[in-house]
Parts: sequence; C-alpha cells; structure tokens
Amino acid sequence: MKTNPRKRPASQADVRRAEAKAVNDAVRMTSAIFLTVLCDKFGGADYIPDVWREVSKLSEEIKEKRVSVPDLIRMLDTEYNIIV
Repeated sequence: MKTNPRKRPASQADVRRAEAKAVNDAVRMTSAIFLTVLCDKFGGADYIPDVWREVSKLSEEIKEKRVSVPDLIRMLDTEYNIIV
C-alpha cells in the first residue's frame, strides 16, 4: 500500500491547536445559546451586558483559582437542582 507523500503525522502542537480550537468553538456556541435564550425568552436584553460582565469576572476568578468549576457545578445541583 502506498502512502501519500504530502501527508505528515500530526505533531503534539497540531493536536494541542486542534484541541484548543474545539474547546473555544464549544464555549462560543454554548455562550451564544445561553445568551440568546436569556434575551429572547426572558427579556434579558436590558441586563445582558451585566450578565456578560459577571461571566467574565467569574471566568477570571476561575483562572486565578479563587473559584473552581466543580464547586460551581455542585452549587447549581444542590441549590437549583440543575445538573450540568
């Protein structure tokens, strides 16, 4: 069986780039869905900038390790019965 000389095996950098792009795309899609529902179904157009500001602030707290995602997931489950 012949191999295609133009194909090259994926490097670790290629894999990391593809992984980062997939994560970024998933986050963008999820954010678009969430914010659209807030605007369209719950009249959130007036407070969407505030919601986005708080999301950004919470994201920074997660990056700084002051808040953990597992804690947020647990809180949503225990306080609001939302399984993420």
